[in-house]
Amino acid sequence: MTGDASRPSFVRQAIILAAGEGRRLRPITDVTPKPLVPFFGRALVDWALAKVRAAGVERVAVNAFHLADQLAAHLPPDVHLSREPMLLGTGGAVRQLRGWLHPEPFYVVNSDAVFEAPLTVLTQAPSLLVTREPTYASERRVVGTERWEALSDRADAFTFCGVTLADDALPERLPDGASCILRQGFLPYLDRLDVRLVETTAFFADTGTPRALIDAHVRGLPYVRSTCRGT
Repeated sequence: MTGDASRPSFVRQAIILAAGEGRRLRPITDVTPKPLVPFFGRALVDWALAKVRAAGVERVAVNAFHLADQLAAHLPPDVHLSREPMLLGTGGAVRQLRGWLHPEPFYVVNSDAVFEAPLTVLTQAPSLLVTREPTYASERRVVGTERWEALSDRADAFTFCGVTLADDALPERLPDGASCILRQGFLPYLDRLDVRLVETTAFFADTGTPRALIDAHVRGLPYVRSTCRGT
């Protein structure tokens, strides 16, 4: 680590968010947790794990709620499983893991987002990976461009890819119970936080609905082929 904790020389820990019920993907998710839904034959959570490992991450935690036993049986033994007694949201998941986290920056990655950009494009904490891909502007929450005063539905705004490089103070900014990283962890503190939006033009797909999952397979084939060639 460098002397300034907000500018990590590398990031050693990550949280993969995997607790959601996947209601928009029913009936698939009635019997299969969304993180185990396959993308080109590989569970979504495995794509996320590969991403954080490729970035040099040494410690990984995955939160779980819906069909948690299936997810626990699937994960490698070196991954820390954080079971939630109730759905805690993206912020509550991080808050619950504050005792596991070391006091240094960490990645937070949504398990249902598939993206080509390496995590190492996020070089300063806190940072959010965003895209201007118009396909998702009407379906996903977006981040306004004017000091992102609100999470809006503006067509010219950035779409948040569900990938964050969080500063080590984020867990303490979040309230106990269910919360959202963006709404409770960043938006109220923009006057004193230098939050970077890092834009990517590389492949990104949400897989939260059947239509989005099919679209991800159609658009993601070149990414998957290049990934397989690199392994």
